[in-house]
Amino acid sequence: MMNTRIVDVAINVFGKPAQTVLSLLSLLKHSGRWIDKVYFIEERAAVNEAFVHGDIRQVLGDRLVHFRPQLMNWRYAVDPSRLGDTGYRHSLRYQYAFEHTDKRYLLLIHNDCEFIGDAVGLLLGHMGGNIGVGEVGQCWLCPAKRFGHCGPGRYLEYRPDFAQLRALYDALPAEVYRRLYTQEPTEELMRHPWPLPECRLNEYCCLINMERARPATCPQGQARPFGAYVDVGNPETGNGILDIGVAWFGDMVRLGHTFGHVSLSPVLRHTVGGHKALFAPELYVEQEEKALAILESRFGGSRNDNAETK
Repeated sequence: MMNTRIVDVAINVFGKPAQTVLSLLSLLKHSGRWIDKVYFIEERAAVNEAFVHGDIRQVLGDRLVHFRPQLMNWRYAVDPSRLGDTGYRHSLRYQYAFEHTDKRYLLLIHNDCEFIGDAVGLLLGHMGGNIGVGEVGQCWLCPAKRFGHCGPGRYLEYRPDFAQLRALYDALPAEVYRRLYTQEPTEELMRHPWPLPECRLNEYCCLINMERARPATCPQGQARPFGAYVDVGNPETGNGILDIGVAWFGDMVRLGHTFGHVSLSPVLRHTVGGHKALFAPELYVEQEEKALAILESRFGGSRNDNAETK
């Protein structure tokens, strides 16, 4: 029988015990036949001391690779001078799995997902010659989408210079939320306004071809780590940090690699709010209770019996 376990999974865990269980059990239920190891990267933070993730780690059995970084990098811009330090580098999100997987493909997921279909099979079917596939672009935050120049999966079509990019941000109505990238831009942003500041392979669920990505990515290659935040504006504004994956995406595109946009709504529900729920206790509790209710209705008693293992 052909081995179908050609994918490893990387999940960074920051609280959300019920949502974490739901993310992994629902993933294994629908896509377990593709998956070998699960890199369970448990952030070194007080919130993980308060919540116990031991149950799901036990359920993962021989799939589990448990790792706790030396520190939590939070949303701090990467320090390029420290990337030669293995401990620091492995504190960047997903990087430990990125360097240790021996599979051709690495699936990155958030710990606030509910899989309702075979996301891995869907993404594998769209990989082709791309270096990564998933939903491309945070277009809801990008003025290029608002003014009709660009959209999901169209990042290759619209390539503004910095003056054009700044004009787009300046043209936003005052009441529209904007990132402050162009107010006091860095030399990097002025030199590389494309791909646009909101272009990335969205990390909540994406598949990376490691045969292409690893040789091109730090520590082996030129591209910055996937988990590296980069500041392209005045750090005092607090609104110039590019999201996870943006710097990596831009480096890869400039190296000639391509990404495929795949809509994930048929196979995945992703909780709105992300880590911000930790700072809104009522929302946090609400999302945890929802996850518990789904676990009870869909998985019942023995969670281990419901995870697909073939």
